[in-house]
Amino acid sequence: MRRGTYLFGFVFFFLVGVIHISTGSLTPFLMEFFDKTTDDISIIIFMQFTGFLTGVVISPLIVKKYSHHKTLTLALTIMILAIGIFFFTKDWKYIVFMAFLLGYGAGTLETTVGFFVIANFKSNVEKMSKLEVLFGMGALSFPILINLFISTENWYFSYYYLFYFLFIILIGWLIFISKFRKDSNLNEGKMNSPEVGAVQFFIGDKKKSKQLLLFIFFAFLYAGIETNFANFLPSIMINQNQEQVSLISVSFFWVGIIIGRIVIGLLSRKLNFSRYLLFSCSFLIVFLVVFSYMHHPILQLICIFLIGVSIAGIFPIALTLASIVIQRYIDEVTSLFIASASFGGALISFLIGWSLNQDTLLLTMGIFTAMAVILVGISMKIKNTKIEHISIDSQTASLKTQ
Repeated sequence: MRRGTYLFGFVFFFLVGVIHISTGSLTPFLMEFFDKTTDDISIIIFMQFTGFLTGVVISPLIVKKYSHHKTLTLALTIMILAIGIFFFTKDWKYIVFMAFLLGYGAGTLETTVGFFVIANFKSNVEKMSKLEVLFGMGALSFPILINLFISTENWYFSYYYLFYFLFIILIGWLIFISKFRKDSNLNEGKMNSPEVGAVQFFIGDKKKSKQLLLFIFFAFLYAGIETNFANFLPSIMINQNQEQVSLISVSFFWVGIIIGRIVIGLLSRKLNFSRYLLFSCSFLIVFLVVFSYMHHPILQLICIFLIGVSIAGIFPIALTLASIVIQRYIDEVTSLFIASASFGGALISFLIGWSLNQDTLLLTMGIFTAMAVILVGISMKIKNTKIEHISIDSQTASLKTQ
């Protein structure tokens, strides 16, 4: 039963990847159909990530009271109902509300599956890294689907396809959990309440608390770059008169992330994590600056791909380092990380939307680059701590003591 739930996790993470990039991919069509600006798109992205953050925060409480499986079922049901109502209305205000509900479902799925893997598998780092690849594949597939089948006149078909996909997933999930409901090996139990020691830790150990805050700020900035670069990339390309590659550019970005994460997974045992963060963030700065001065579409696509490769392993590696620092409270660290990332994606979307309305690429890319520079500074701070020489093996050993 545990293995079956984990395999469904691949489908759930693929779905989260689709939701993650859906608004950004539809940006050109939404702006033209509703006569909106990038500021209006920022509102949708903000609502989507606010919903995601809500799911991240609330889902542990639902799991604690009920179970992982019931929480996942609730998330899928809410997402289906949200898109189901869309069949009857194409109102802009409802699209904004629907983005919140889809974000909530995605946040619940990602967090709940993460908790389930942590609770049920010793090799959870390896298993989570595989799930992250499916996340990237989901984010990659949606822009390709839109590029092939969607136009300004039928842009809403993409939500119809998403509805049918969700419906199939929910039916398969319900059959699965009903068939194995009585499995004695199922870890269907409710989550344990956070230990009092966790609260005491955050209060008592000031040094590690400062380190954790550093990592949380890192997650905030990283997500501000990754999610908003991906979501606003079509608008960035259109502003550069590259409409013909505006949608496919998102796919290049996610192909880079997928390839990068596969390579990181293969080399993870040989990596010095803190040094990797420093080099990745440094290369990210280089590629962001280069992209700012590129004008040929082919060169731009290559640079977008390299940005994806450079950013691919930053989040999971940073989360791994943070969990090693905190050690006993991995659930709490995971929640804080994902929540901070959601918050960063939501808030920074307004800043990027505003910058695009100024009609200058250098301003938008300057904001992304400035955040990447801060990431380099944090990475240097992390590298100078005593967690510099850590490998996957030590992380696994740490987790086995939970």
